[in-house]
Amino acid sequence: MTATQLKFERLELKFLIDETVADRVRDEISAVCTPDLHSSAGRRAGSNGYTINSLYLDTPGLAFHNAKERGDPDRVKLRVRTYSADSLATLEVKRRRSDVIEKRRAVVERKNVPDAVRGRLQSDAMDGQGDSALREFAYLVATSGALPKLSVRYLREAYESRVDPYARVTFDRNIRVNPASTWDLFPDDRNWHHFDDFWRLNLPTHPIVLELKCEAAKVPHWMTDVIHRNQLEQTSFSKYSIGTCISHWIQGRDVSSARSLGALG
Repeated sequence: MTATQLKFERLELKFLIDETVADRVRDEISAVCTPDLHSSAGRRAGSNGYTINSLYLDTPGLAFHNAKERGDPDRVKLRVRTYSADSLATLEVKRRRSDVIEKRRAVVERKNVPDAVRGRLQSDAMDGQGDSALREFAYLVATSGALPKLSVRYLREAYESRVDPYARVTFDRNIRVNPASTWDLFPDDRNWHHFDDFWRLNLPTHPIVLELKCEAAKVPHWMTDVIHRNQLEQTSFSKYSIGTCISHWIQGRDVSSARSLGALG
């Protein structure tokens, strides 16, 4: 899959690991994977990967978050993703249908995001799929009343398979969230809440979110080998929903029954 692919379906298998396991997995996949273009650029800049910032939208009653909390098999997320303070913005409709993830994307200039989400703009990708995704995004915003709710930022180290049509391995670290109410796509470093302050898992280092992503039809053998060799236990992990619960807890709201917080240990 190229960085500009605008529609695809995949499986996402998530695991919480420590740095020792991350080193082992990275070594194991080196025979079939190479760093993606963003990761290579990030390492040249002196970091272990690259920054991702996602602005999540939700309804006034947090319908998308609540669907995750209930464990609804079919649910949707709306987010606007950027990679730096001046990158293009990617509007993304992410649907889960049982175990399969469907993503549709549209790329726009960041200054045009407020107009794009209201259906007043075409995708800068100059692609029919991009315009279709943009129309779907705008339709969901209009019919649900979705607005900016939470910014999620993290450092991603990512690898792509050299032997499969589509397979990726990502390590996400330093996850932090910031309540949002505007279209600021890359907030400054103030007022962020770090997941590392809330982990309760008994691991020797701060946990890392490992994701194995592949085509929905079949998990590659080398991925299943990684899972079995390292005795990885799959988990349900939503950065948006966990971040929403953390923000509510900091505001003094009762989150004792929050299903998503179970992923923190």
